Parts: sequence; structure tokens; C-alpha cells
Amino acid sequence: MSNQIRNTGERVVRTVCSTCYCGCGVFVHVKDGVVVKIEGDPDHPNNKGELCPKGLAGMELLYHPNRLNYPLKRKGKRGEGKWERISWEEALRTIADELQAIREKHGPESICVATGSGLYANMGIIGYFAYLLGTPNISGCGNICFVPAAIAAQATIGHAIAVFANEMISEDALEANCMLLWGANPRYSFPYPIGEGIFKAKERGMKLIVIDPRPTDYAKMADLWLQVKPSTDDALALGMINVLINEELYDRKFVADWTYGFDELRKHVQQYPPDKVSNITWVPEKDIISAARMFAQTRPSAICQRVPIDQNLNAVQTSRAILILRALCGEDFDIKGGNLLPGEKNIIGEFPHWKMVSKLPRDVRAKRIGAEEIPLSSGADAEFVYVHPSLLAKSIAKGEPYKIRALITSGHNQMVSDPDTRMIEEGLRNLEFSVIMDLFMTPTAELYDIVLPATCWLENDGLRGHPGYPYVTPISHKAIDPLYERRSDIQFFIELAKKMDLDIPWRSAQEYMDSRLKDAGITFKDLEGINFLIKPKEYQRYLKGTFEFKTPSKKVELYSTWLEQWGFDPLPHHKPPPQTTPEFPLILGCGTRKLAFVHSAGRQITSLRKLSSEPVVEMSPKTAKEIGISEGDWVWVETIYFGERERARFKARLIEGFLPSVVFADGQWWFPERKEP
Repeated sequence: MSNQIRNTGERVVRTVCSTCYCGCGVFVHVKDGVVVKIEGDPDHPNNKGELCPKGLAGMELLYHPNRLNYPLKRKGKRGEGKWERISWEEALRTIADELQAIREKHGPESICVATGSGLYANMGIIGYFAYLLGTPNISGCGNICFVPAAIAAQATIGHAIAVFANEMISEDALEANCMLLWGANPRYSFPYPIGEGIFKAKERGMKLIVIDPRPTDYAKMADLWLQVKPSTDDALALGMINVLINEELYDRKFVADWTYGFDELRKHVQQYPPDKVSNITWVPEKDIISAARMFAQTRPSAICQRVPIDQNLNAVQTSRAILILRALCGEDFDIKGGNLLPGEKNIIGEFPHWKMVSKLPRDVRAKRIGAEEIPLSSGADAEFVYVHPSLLAKSIAKGEPYKIRALITSGHNQMVSDPDTRMIEEGLRNLEFSVIMDLFMTPTAELYDIVLPATCWLENDGLRGHPGYPYVTPISHKAIDPLYERRSDIQFFIELAKKMDLDIPWRSAQEYMDSRLKDAGITFKDLEGINFLIKPKEYQRYLKGTFEFKTPSKKVELYSTWLEQWGFDPLPHHKPPPQTTPEFPLILGCGTRKLAFVHSAGRQITSLRKLSSEPVVEMSPKTAKEIGISEGDWVWVETIYFGERERARFKARLIEGFLPSVVFADGQWWFPERKEP
């Protein structure tokens, strides 16, 4: 390492952590070119000096002995673990030649670009590269993270980006007098500013309603805890809407002026009276009524929902119902203490990930994988462009509707994060060519042809443009130059585009970031020593003409004419979940957030593994006793997935307050210390 570090003396770099979505401000202390300390920035609006374990583990991530440091080329069969170190020049030339050959022979749509969350640092450049390449196919982990709620937002408000009104609420929501946490545990998933801020807001007297099957810390201190049966949230939301309408607790003026389809909704929700909904959801009738009244009568009120709703069996319609509940209390739309309507633009301009691909000719967009099966997210006219990973794997493995032959992946661990692992593996093994860029060798990277070493947040500059935060833009500054031969995603995609003679307008990551700042009249160099930009807030923009509901009616569509046009139910409905059987008597939930990890990332970090060393399955002590399980036992959890038995091992954790017939298993687990792919 010594020959990679310059003697720069001692300095403090003001930047932001990028290990999760929060974009917390940090001070990074550097001595003689080595990062020696990380601490929170007390002046940053997102975290005000606080840092979670992931941010504090930054040095472990930066200097981890198992980081990818050089480009690698597969020597043996996929999955054998045989690699040859190559130069960046050879890597770029190989990738460019392979992609050009496939593009010329089979068309650009035969190439797919995939990304994980990317934490919104790399998505813009990836979308731009896909656009230049001419492929309509961009995939990722959106099926379990935001896309269903984005479709619901487009159907209801006219902006897919409005998903972030509920899922990535702004700090303004902490001024609410009533907060409804729906499938949300932000202490672990979104700790700053929301997760910890809720505790402080509760101390000042904010009412708290928690809808969650699990006995979270928030549930224990809530004014009302609705311990809902998993996958019945749709019915619960419709039951609460029933109460709001029948007791005339809704905002009459907003409904009259700014919504479409209220009469149809009123008639529809008569199918969901609280007593019937109670039988469906296991929530007492009186609590359904009390929650609806508290939310509607304690103004301003805010909703925070999270990705468990996206992982629901009826995800789009469930998010629709929750958005409608929000809209019926319309006075709290886009105000301090309510749910802000995020903009598509912040200081660094439009969020371009899917926007660029949407600019391809319509006949090209119509070729997107899933255009017929999932037209709302994959069709030619979809706003939130996305190829479902299961359909991507099917295309690769089975050639349906045509064969994806090459895959370019940035920071996405498909083998761990995507559904139907067997199909994913079959697909990855059958690609003609594949390249992945990541921090570590993962089970997914083991199956690729070229593996490239990515920089972490301490090694690169960046603009954390996030549509959920139209007013705060976190700014990343590298603490040290990239170690070894690591490069940023932005640099890689620019260089690859140049190698392929694609008309990319930037020569460097610096030029790319300068272009994002052009409308603000500044350059990235002007931001030295600055780790956030703030745009003045504007409330109730729909009243001022600066925000438009882009639905066909130009209003909040309680009755979605857009969904109706596509042949889907224009009003949200309850979809009954699968029933338990004598052979499968328990209900399984999965994917709950741990403070130590984001998706599949972080399992290599020693301090984080101490917080969560193994995958666990949580259950009631009563349930455990009935089936002979004790605390800490390793157990098999078995279920039926598309007609096939699937099972995985977890460590049992017994928690008082769990519903007796419900268990929750950790998701996206893997063991980096094991060598098999």
C-alpha cells in the first residue's frame, strides 16, 4: 500500500458518507495520505454530527484486505474462481470489442445495463451510457426497492418520482403533530435525519401510529400500534379510507379542487368496513377507527412508508391506497409537517437515470424486456424505466422474448439480491459476455468475465443528487486518491464510451459533474470544502403553479384513468395472500433492515458483522416452544416458491410481542469468508 499513498501531511476533508441513502456529512481526518479518523459533521443538515455504524466503518471499507484492486479477467469456467490480472487498457479494449461485436450482430437491445441501488451516485451516468449504446434495457433491484411505489405514484400523482413523498420523507415531516409509520423502521433503514428525529418529535408530543407486524422500538412507544397480518396492508388502508369518508374526516376543499374520482372511491370502499377489515388484517376494529381518526384530526400529519410495502404481494395497489389516504387529508400535502412533493430537479438538475433511456425512439423502447408483461414499468411509455431481474434472467437463459447476450453491471449483487436465484445463476452462466464493477468479489462477480475494481466513497468525488431531497444536495469529496487501480463508475463509463466511439460529451468525471452543476452557475471546483448545497424551500407548489399533477385529469387521481387505460383496476383493492396449510402453518416475512447493512453490502466489515454475525429468523417464544426451537438454534426455513420447495438456514431469535403465526427472516445474506459462488 505504501507506494500508493502520497505524503500530504495532515488535513480534514469535509465530505458525505455514501454507504446508505442518507448522505450524512462527515469530517475525514487524513495524515500522511492515510485516513485516520471519521466523525460526523455537526453542521450538515442530514445528520447534524451523528453517524451510524456503517459510516464509522469507513476506514475498514477503504483499507479492507479483500477489496478489489485491479481489473481481472476470467481464466477458467464461470464460477471456478480462476482469474488473471490485466491492465485497464486491456480491460477497456476487451469490453469495447465484445460489446461492439454483439451490438452489431444482434442489435443494441441484446445488451443490458444493470445497477444496484448505486446510492444515487452512479445512476445518472449509467442511464446516459445506456442511451448512447441504444439499449432500452436497464435492470436492477427496483422490484424490491421503490419501483412498485413509483408506479403507484405515477398512477395517482402523475410523477413516478413522487414515490419519495412517502418513502423518503424530508426532515419537514418531523414537524408533524401525527406521524404514521407504515412498514417503516427508519431507525435502521433511514437513521438520519428521520430515524432518530422521530424519537425527539415524540418527546415534544407528536402522536405516533405504527403499522408493522414486528414489535419495533417505534411500535413499543406508539400511541397506536396496528400489528397487521403480513400482506394485508391494502385492506387496512382501504378500511381507514372507509372511516375517513363515512365520518367526513377528509379535506373537502382539497378533494373537490384537486382530486378525481372521489364518488367512485366512496362507493368502492363501502366493501371495506372496519369490522370486515379487522377479520382480514387481525387488527382490532376499534384500532382501525382510532388510527383513521387520529391521522385525520391531528394536523399536520405525515406518512412514512418503506420498502416492505414494495415487497408486498399487492405492492402497487397497496401504495396507491396509502397515497389516497394521504390525499384525502390534502391540507397536509406539500407543507411543513406534512409530506413534501419532491421535485424532479434539485440544484444539480434532473435525475437522469431512467429519463435518458426514455428519450430513445419509441420503437426501440417497445423492445424492452418485459414491455408486454409489465407495461407500467417496462413498456414503451413507462416513466420509471426498469427491467425486472426475473425476466432479464429468463431472457438470458431461455431467449424469451429474445436473448440478452451481454450484461454490464455496476454495484449489483444479483445472486444475493434478486429473486429466483437458480434462474439468475443459469442466466449469468449463459451470457456471451459480462462485465461487473464492484468493491469486492461477490457470488455474482464470480460468474462474470471481467471484474473491475470500484472506488468507495472515501476515494471519489460525487454529487448525491436525490429526487427525494429536492432542497438538500449532498456533495462528496475524495479524502484520498484512489488506492491501487480502483476507479469510479463515472470514470469507467466515460472511458468505455470513448473506446466504443459513442458520442459522450465529457472527458472526465470532473467534466460530467460540472455539467450537472451548469444550471446553478458553478463548477465542482467551486464546491471545495462544501459538503451540501441547499435550495430554498417552497411549499404547496401545486397552488402556485410550480408543481403540476401530470395525470390525465391534471389532478390527484383517486380513480386512476391511467391504470384503467392499461386494463388494470383503477381503484385499489385487497388481494388475499396465500393461505397457510398444515404443512406450511406459518407466515414468512423477510428483508427487514439491519442497521449494519444495506441490501447485501457490508458483510465483509468486521465491526458490522459483530453487530449482526449471522442471518436470523425472528419468532414468538410461543411459536418456538410449539415446534421445539430454542434461542440461538440453527433452523431450516422452508417455503414453496413457484411450485418448488426452497429452504435456507437461519439462527432463531425469540422476541416477545411477535404474532404467534408469523416469522421474519433476514434477507440478502451471504458469507464473504466462504469461497463458493
